[in-house]
Amino acid sequence: LNRADFADCDLVIEAVIEDLALKKPLYEEIGATVSDRCIIASNTSSLSIAKMAEFCGRPKQMLGLHFFNPVQLMQLVEVVRTEQTD
Repeated sequence: LNRADFADCDLVIEAVIEDLALKKPLYEEIGATVSDRCIIASNTSSLSIAKMAEFCGRPKQMLGLHFFNPVQLMQLVEVVRTEQTD
């Protein structure tokens, strides 16, 4: 995986286990790599989207996309925004 390839993405969805210590360096790298038009999303169901937005330095571009289980059967996704999400 070449992370530089993320520079041209319109949407990046993170799905790392629910551990902010693991997510922090990933979000820092995502924030430094993606364009100003890229939507940055987390699949978290329990962690603060606002905290992850701080990590990436792009709070206006950050949101949560929580897919319900079983994903292949559920036609539902929860979209979570913060006060800063554009």
